[in-house]
Amino acid sequence: MPTVDVIVKGGKIVNHDGTREGSVLIEGEKIAGIMAGSELPEAGEVIDAAGLYVLPGLIDPHMHLQDSSRNPTFSNGDPVYTFEDNVRTESQSAAGGGVTTCIPMVFLRRDPGLSFLEIFEESKGFVEKGATVDFGFSGLITSDQHIEELPRYARELGMTTFKFMMAYRGEEAEMFGVRSVDDGQIITGFEQLAKLHAEGFPAWAMVHTENMDIVYNYKARLKAAGRQDLAAWTEARPSIAEEENLRRALFYAESTGAPLYVVHMTIGLGVDLVADAKARGVNVIAETCPHYLQFTKDDHDKIDILGQVNPPLRSEWDQERLWEGIRPGVISCMGSDQSTIMPVTEKRKQGLWTSIPGFPGTETMLSTLLHEGVNKGRIGLEKVVELCCYNNARVFGVYPQKGEIAVGSDADLVLVDLHKKVKVTPDILHSNADYTLLDGMEMEGWPTLSMVRGTVVMRDGEITGRPGHGTYIPRRASKSAQA
Repeated sequence: MPTVDVIVKGGKIVNHDGTREGSVLIEGEKIAGIMAGSELPEAGEVIDAAGLYVLPGLIDPHMHLQDSSRNPTFSNGDPVYTFEDNVRTESQSAAGGGVTTCIPMVFLRRDPGLSFLEIFEESKGFVEKGATVDFGFSGLITSDQHIEELPRYARELGMTTFKFMMAYRGEEAEMFGVRSVDDGQIITGFEQLAKLHAEGFPAWAMVHTENMDIVYNYKARLKAAGRQDLAAWTEARPSIAEEENLRRALFYAESTGAPLYVVHMTIGLGVDLVADAKARGVNVIAETCPHYLQFTKDDHDKIDILGQVNPPLRSEWDQERLWEGIRPGVISCMGSDQSTIMPVTEKRKQGLWTSIPGFPGTETMLSTLLHEGVNKGRIGLEKVVELCCYNNARVFGVYPQKGEIAVGSDADLVLVDLHKKVKVTPDILHSNADYTLLDGMEMEGWPTLSMVRGTVVMRDGEITGRPGHGTYIPRRASKSAQA
C-alpha cells in the first residue's frame, strides 16, 4: 500500500527564504512532508521534478472578470462573456500559468450598486461549479451601503479586501460600468477597515490612484490633436495624476490608521513615496504588475494600442525604478490586473480613445518574471516566490494555507523549467481573450506543471483539471494572517 498519495521527486524547492534540493510528499490535499535524499516512501504517483524548480502555487490578488454583456458598444456578432464564463475560462488560464489562487473583483456581476450580501452566494456558486483553481473575492466599493456593510462582508462572507476607485467618473466610469466614491466615502471606508484590521482581519483598502481632473484635461488635448499612438495614452494620464492621488491616499491612510494596498503602481517616484510612508509607520503595501516591468510607452511598434491600460505604461526610467523598488521589498506584491472584456477586433475597430483598456495577464505573470527578472539577473527565484506567493498569501489572509511549501499547507505547486523557451501566441494560452501583449515573443522560463490541493490541473501546457475543482477560500480574523 502506498504511504502517501503523491511525491514530487527530486526538484529544487523554492520558498521566499531559500532553495534546497528535495522531494515534496503529498497526502490528500496537503503537503505531508519534505525530504532530502533518494530514500522515499511508496507513493500512488511519482512526479519527476529532476532539473526543475518547485515553487508554491502563485496567488493573483488583482484581476477582473467583468461581464461584457453590460457593454452596449459591442457590435452584433462579437463574443459576450459573463462572470460565470470568465470564472471557468480564466481559472483555466491561471492554471496554465502556475497561478493556483485567484482573487478577482465581483462588482460587475449585475448592478455594481448591489450589496455583496445579495450577490455573494451566486458568485460563490459559479466558483464551485466552474473554477479549476481556488478563489477568494475582493469587492469594489461604490455606495454608502457598501461602506456600512463592510463589517458584515468580513464576518459573514470572509471577504476582507475592497477597492476604492479614486479614478473613474464621467465617461470612463460609464465605459466600465462602475461608480466612483467621493473623498468623504473613502475616509469613512478607511475608518471601517482600520477597525477590522485591528480585530485581526486581513482587511485592506485597495486604491486605484489617478486624478481624473488631470486626466480629462490632458486627454481632451490629445484627442483634439488626433493622436492615436500608444505614447499618447500615457501622456493623457501623466505621472502627476497618479502621484497626486497616491499622496492623498497615503495621507488618508496615515490619518485614519487604515491598512492601504496600492494596486498597480507605475510611477518611479511612487517607490520613494511608499518608502517614506513606511518609515513614518503607515501600514501600506505597494503592488505593481508584470506589464509595467516589461513594456514602456515607447513600445508602440511591438504592441500598438493593445498596450492601452490604466494606469498607463510609463518610461524606461519608471520601469527601472520599479525594479529597484522590488529588490528591497518597497514593492512587495505582484498582481496581473487582468481584464479580458473586449475582443481584439473590437479594440482595433474602436481605436485608442474609445476601446476599453486592459488585457490578459494572469497566465503570463510568472513567465514574465522569469524572463525579465530571473534570467536577466534583476531578481532571484526566491524574490519571485516572495512577490507572488508568500507576500500575497500573508497580505490577503490565506497564509499559511497558501503561499509556501511547508508541511500542513495546501499542496499548491508549480514546476518551472527556468530555461525552457516558448514562443508565445494566443493559441497556446487558455484565456478567453484572443490576444496577448507577448504575441510572437520568445520567453525563457516557463511553468510545466500546476497542482491545486494535490491535484494536477496543468501538465505540459494542457489543462487537466476539471471545472469545479476550485473552491472559495474565505479570509478570517487571525493575527498570523497580518502583513
